[in-house]
Parts: sequence; structure tokens; C-alpha cells
Amino acid sequence: MYTSPKSFSLSCLFLLMLAGLTYGQSGHNHGVGSDHSHSPNDGDRATHMPVDYSFRSDATRYSPPVADEDGFYWWKGNLHTHTLWSDGDQFPEIATQWYYEHGYHFLALSDHNILSRGKKWVNMENRRDVYDLYRERLGDDWIETRQGDDGLYVRLKPLAEVRSLFEQSGRFLMIESEEITVSERIVHVNATNILDYIEPEAAETVEETIRINMNAVAEQRDRTGQEMISHLNHPNFRNAVTAEDMAPVENMRLFEVYNGHRGVLNYGGEGGVKDLDRVWDIVLTKRLGEYNLEPVFGVAVDDAHNYEESSSYTARPGRAWIEVRSRYLTPEHMVRALETGNFIASSGVRVANVRSDGQRYSVSIEPEADVEYTIQFIGTRQGYDPSSQPFVDSDNLIRHDRTRHYSDDIGEILQETTGREASYEFTGDELYVRVRVVSDKVKQNYFTEGEVEKAWLQPLRPGQLYGGSH
Repeated sequence: MYTSPKSFSLSCLFLLMLAGLTYGQSGHNHGVGSDHSHSPNDGDRATHMPVDYSFRSDATRYSPPVADEDGFYWWKGNLHTHTLWSDGDQFPEIATQWYYEHGYHFLALSDHNILSRGKKWVNMENRRDVYDLYRERLGDDWIETRQGDDGLYVRLKPLAEVRSLFEQSGRFLMIESEEITVSERIVHVNATNILDYIEPEAAETVEETIRINMNAVAEQRDRTGQEMISHLNHPNFRNAVTAEDMAPVENMRLFEVYNGHRGVLNYGGEGGVKDLDRVWDIVLTKRLGEYNLEPVFGVAVDDAHNYEESSSYTARPGRAWIEVRSRYLTPEHMVRALETGNFIASSGVRVANVRSDGQRYSVSIEPEADVEYTIQFIGTRQGYDPSSQPFVDSDNLIRHDRTRHYSDDIGEILQETTGREASYEFTGDELYVRVRVVSDKVKQNYFTEGEVEKAWLQPLRPGQLYGGSH
């Protein structure tokens, strides 16, 4: 039986090793105002300047987790976040502070085609509101500036220095990540707990582009021994990736079933774009029923770009997250839980319990007052109809860049329960069963107006325990 967190004494928290990596990354251009050096003495290490740490104090939104009966905790975090190191609109400290003060336990800063190391300077001449907030929060002793011909430049602090402000054992963890961004194919792959920078590589097809960039992460993991994992970002961003592109990729274990960026069509759209829940079922069915591959798990992320003092609501923090079940809050344990599916994804619904003894899949919700919940067990049975037809657009053209139409056998609702808990008993002929919880609570910080809060639990096969735990 798995039980979600409520509270426990910080004195019972375990020790987390806090260390900043000081490796350089491969050569690439950081744009105007950049000064990126690969020397380990260039400021990758945390400084010891006097800093007012009062901004880091725990907010009322934070409740320390409590261990379940097996000694596991549920850690809340976000895997996809941007800062001024690429196309985010705030300094990494301001972005991190938001998550820290809203009760998250871990955060991955995953900027495009860059690791936050070494020296990079950004021009603040036309972003004085951003600079003023930075000064107000961190103080002049922390900030490094220089004057250029075109105005004021501020040095972006590398991850090692940001860690020195926020990381606390058993309370908050920062995980180094990169969004490997292949613009030619609009394929984005997040590498979580990466050790060395990975250069994006384009191939002739979208499928092969996903494969070679995910293989690059797997190769680095094998070569270095560091635990890391990749996931496919926002398949529906610019309608770039289909279920057929995803299903055959051997090293794919995670994808974003929900992304908080308003440019992503999570729920599908006109022109044959499928809902990502539907895409997930097609991918699972083809992998398990045709390709003899491992299932793909679904994560929910913010893809945050816009923070305080921003005029944009396109990609705000707090729209979605994952909760990872693990004994320890370390990068290694987060990765291991992700690769075994020992986590839930949410856009607002809190799950209290997840259980599976191999015969029955049971879920209970941590309810909110006056909110109703529908718990859906979704799956595909053996002997399903595998036939499909291409999408034909309004000009009567077959569109191979759209997911094909498949039988209703794929991803059918096997059982639906209204209430706060439900159990599904396996019959033995299911290729997989996953859970979607749909509430009637309309999201305030919404991706699309009128959407309701949901949660997604990972696919299981008959006889399998949730998250592979025993």
C-alpha cells in the first residue's frame, strides 16, 4: 500500500550529499553578450559572498512529506523549466524561488541546448523590471554586473551557485538537465540529471531524430555511470510528432502527456491533431502488442518560461507536476523511480494511495471539499483490432504528419467510477491498464480556459506492481 505525504518532523530527514559539478560543456554559441569559458576556475563553483537567505524561508504552502508504511515518500517536482540561460524571462534564482516557496521538493532547470555552467552575460538594458526584481531579492553583493557599449550586462549564475542558495537535505533538490532541441524536426528531448552537454542532432525523419538523441543520453549514462533519463517533450507542439513516430523508439521510457505551455495542443485540435491521452494509448498498444517494447510512462510538466514581473501568461509555473515515490531525495533515486514508473503526473488532483498486488489496481484520491472525481481505468485488450487509416485533410490530401485513426479497441475505458476511490480487477487479457482521474474543478492557472484538474497514473500489466516495487 502506497500512501502520499502529509507531514513529518524535519529532524527525521535523511542526509543528502550536496555537490556542484564543475565540468565544461561542448562548444556552442550563446549569443550576444556571452562569455562562456570551459575552465573549471571560471566561477562554476559557488561563491561565498554575503547573501540574505531570508527569501528562502519555507512558505505556508509547504508540508514536509511523511513516510508510508514501507518507508517511501512522495516528492513533488517539475522536470521542465526555463530561465534566462535560454528563452525564459527570469534569472534562475527567481525561477527556483517560485518552486521552493510553493512546496516543491525538486526542480530541473532544462534550458535549450545549454547547461548552466561557466560565464554567460545577459543584457538588462531593456529589461529593467527583471533586473530590479533580481536586485530586490538577492542584493547587490550577489549580483555581478558590467557595462557594455549597449548597456548593462548581468552575469547569469551557474547551477552550482544557485544550488548553494536553495538545496537542503530532504527538503529541496536541483537536478541538472538540458532540453536537447532539434529545430529542424521540432523534436525536443529533455535529459534529466545529465553530466555532459549533448549536441542536438537531426536525422531524416522525426522518429530517427528522437531515437538518436535519446540514444545519446543512454550512451552518456552507460559511459559515465551516472544515473540519467530522457523524455520526449510536448509531441503536439507545432503538431510535430505522431504516435507512429514515438512507438518504435526503443529507448523512449517517458513522454509529456501534459505540458503547461499554451502553445502545446495537449487536448488535440483541428487538422487531425490527436489528444495526447489518445496518443499515449496508441503508443502503448503498438509497443506492447506489436513491437515487444517496454511501456512509455507519462509525465506532466510546466515548461515554465514566464515568472514574476512577466506580462506573458503563456508558460507560467504551477500548471502541472509529478510526484515521485522514493525513499531518498537524490537525483539517482528520482531517475530510478522515473524509469520504473513509480510516480504520478498531475495538473491539480492529489492522489492519496496507489496499490497493486498484481491482481487488482487500486487508487484513492486526496479530496478537496465540494469537488467530485471520476476514476477511469483505461487499457487495450489482447486481440484488439490493429487496423488504422491515415488522416485526410480538407484538401483531400493524406497527412503523414498526423497520427492515424485507430479502432476504439485501443485505449477503451475498461471501468469508470465516480468517487474518491476505485479498484480494477485484472482479467488477464489486458495489454496494459492505466488510470486517469478527472475532477470537476476548473483550473485557475489554466493551460486552456475551462479545463479541469486531472491526474494520470502509470500503465500496469496483469501481475505487475505499481512502479515495479516489491
